[in-house]
Formats: sequence, C-alpha cells, structure tokens
Amino acid sequence: MYLNMLINELKKFKNSSSCIVIGGGISGLITATLLQRRGIKVTILDKGKGIGGRLATRRVKHSATIEGVFDYGTQYFSVKQTKFQVWVDDWLKQGVIKQWCQGFSEMDGKPRYCGINGTRGIAKYLAQDLDVRHSTKVVKLNYDTQWRIETESNQQFRGDFLVMTPPVPQSLDLLGSSSVVLPPDIKASLKKISYYSCIAILALLEKPSNIPTPGGLALEDESLVWLASNHQKGISPHGYAVTLHASPSFSDAHWNSSDEEIAQKLFTVASSWLNSSVIKYQVHRWRYSLPKTFYSEPYLALTELPLVMAGDAFVAPKIEGAVLSGIAAAEYILSLL
Repeated sequence: MYLNMLINELKKFKNSSSCIVIGGGISGLITATLLQRRGIKVTILDKGKGIGGRLATRRVKHSATIEGVFDYGTQYFSVKQTKFQVWVDDWLKQGVIKQWCQGFSEMDGKPRYCGINGTRGIAKYLAQDLDVRHSTKVVKLNYDTQWRIETESNQQFRGDFLVMTPPVPQSLDLLGSSSVVLPPDIKASLKKISYYSCIAILALLEKPSNIPTPGGLALEDESLVWLASNHQKGISPHGYAVTLHASPSFSDAHWNSSDEEIAQKLFTVASSWLNSSVIKYQVHRWRYSLPKTFYSEPYLALTELPLVMAGDAFVAPKIEGAVLSGIAAAEYILSLL
C-alpha cells in the first residue's frame, strides 16, 4: 500500500513538473518534444523571429514571378545512429524531408536528406504542438526552489528544470551575468569549446548556375567552401537561388567588412560556377557555425541545480549530434522523475 502511495506521489510530481528550454534549435526542440510526450509542461524561449536556429530557410522575392528560396544554414544531413534514424523515418513518412542525393562529386550510396520546402520545415514540424515564444531573449536566470527566467521585454517564466541549448559561449555569458556559479572544472571544460564562423551569401541569379548535378559542390578554395543550387535541390522552383558558404578563415578575416565587399570577393571566386549575373543577394553571418572542440559527454547536468546543457558541441557536430544530445538531455531529466 505504501509503495502504491509513493508511486502515485511520483506520478503527481512528474505530471506537475515544468521545464524551460532556452533555444529553439533542433536540440531544444527534440528535448522539449520528448519531455512533453511524458506529461511535462515545456516552454521554449527563442530570441529569433523564426524557429530552428541553423535549420534556416529564407525567401527572397525579386518580382511577382521570381522568388528565391534558400537554405542558408544547414544544407543537408545524413544518418549513422539508430536513435536518429527513428526520427528521420518519421520525417520521411510525414513528408517533411526527402532524400536529396547519395553523394555530390562522387556517389557513395549514403543518403543525404533535406527539407521538402527547406530545412526550417523540420523545425516547424517539431514545434507545431509545442509552446514556443519567438523573439524572446533571455537576459537573466534566478534559482530558488524554481527557475525564474527574465527576458529583455520584462517577461518572466518559471520552471522546475532549465535546459540551455544555445552555443556554449552564449550560455556561459548568460550564466555569468546571472551569477549562476558553475563548478570550476566544468566551467574550464566549457570555456575550451570554440566554434568556426561562417559567412553565407544568398544569391538570386538571372539564369541557372553551372553547379553540377545534384546541386551541391564542396570546394577547397581558401575563400569559399560550399556552393548549393537550391533550384536543383527542389526547394526554389521559382528562382535560381544559390547559397555560398565562405571558409572559416575568410569569414574571420572579413567579419566586419561591408556586405558589398564580401559579396564582390566571393562572387569573383565563384564566377565560373555561377555563370550568371546576380539580380539580388543578401549576406548572413553565422558567428557559431560548427564547433571546433567538444564537451566529452552528450549533455552537461549539474547535480547542485536542475540545469542541463545540450547541443551540437556535446560529443558530435551537425544535425545528428544535436539530435542525439537533445535525446540524452531529455532522458536524463526523465530519469530524475
């Protein structure tokens, strides 16, 4: 009888538990989805206007009949782990993603996936049943018996658990400004995590590019590392939209240069592949593109506070690593309940 009472009390606690997730990238969305499925009330706070982080897709309109659709962050992803394949199979079944190709310059039989209408579609699908607050920048954290989260617009949110999924330097800055003290060894490990930067150009062309089928080209140029035809990819049917990714060294050297100077330099390098005049372009700077160094576990959990950190800088990079980190973070929280 006592055991039944204890089980009921634990169920009651779990069903009344709440969690705040900072960051609406794929790690945060995966964690939130798994927690909500188990009855935990979850709120996602994201500073961006759109959900997804580097699952980023943008439309650039030129005229009534010409519009470019660009994946300008994550370009594609592949699968190694069974835990990730389960999610990918669902996205395929739901018509959220498709197989883009099985290699670029060389075919290796390994599927590369992309969003049907751009990679942001994956984030939108995951977020459709979640409580997501856009344009909500967190500026301070406080913990007593619950977390109290304060935002730039003077909103307040409360939760029993806190999951932080932004790039690690941003999370450390927020923790530091909030006087949340991390153990010295953990703080030292997190401070070692660094990221590559990347400048992306979204170029709408007058005519089709020379980028070879299937529309993605990795380069070894010192300035330019990637070109993608979003038209060939199938997400930009009404515009010849090309995404250019600059190298980390170029991005660092030209971070504060004008958009015009950056575009001129990269268009010159890519001229033979573009093979067209550019009728419109935009420049986007990714300060935290891909991690250079990693934390040694798939998530970080503090024993002193109900705080978990996750993301693609925890063990493995790219989409799969971010998803696996989000899964691990959710499993840890659920294990406590």
